[in-house]
Amino acid sequence: MDWITIMLIVSLLLNAFFLNIIARQAKDMNALKRKQLHTESIVQDDEFHASIKEKIDTIGMIPTVKFLRETYGLSLLEAKQLVDRVNEKE
Repeated sequence: MDWITIMLIVSLLLNAFFLNIIARQAKDMNALKRKQLHTESIVQDDEFHASIKEKIDTIGMIPTVKFLRETYGLSLLEAKQLVDRVNEKE
């Protein structure tokens, strides 16, 4: 085996190793975001409720649930309950 082949193999192994580390850190960050959302209630903010209500009125309930899941890392149930709560309030 020549040096170029060895270097390519080592490079591929290192890339796989670093991608694994990055994936684990992303998973840990998502878990921390979710934990933070559970400890800091975002539901009691009137301005937040108003922005959710505006989103419901413009794009509908299902896209608003998807938006909350993507933006705030809420579970499907949490986002749906929040949208229902805000929609019932008004």
